[in-house]
Amino acid sequence: MAQILLENLDPLILEKLEHLGKQHGRSLQEELKHILQQAAETATQYHTGGDMEQAREAVARAQVRYAGRFFSDSTELIREDREQ
Repeated sequence: MAQILLENLDPLILEKLEHLGKQHGRSLQEELKHILQQAAETATQYHTGGDMEQAREAVARAQVRYAGRFFSDSTELIREDREQ
């Protein structure tokens, strides 16, 4: 497994990370691994579109919420705004 060396880390940040680790019952190294893993997973979900099932559920909720409502076409308003 790879190793990473962080230089010139602000002592205050290090202290906060150590405190977080203690709160979660993890060592500093375990806490850093956890934080990096969460960040990588979040970034991957964001860039790949995330969980499609959750997206479908959100669309279904929106469809129910706005069922029967009609919305005007905003094209004319946008054109008017651009002409100002």
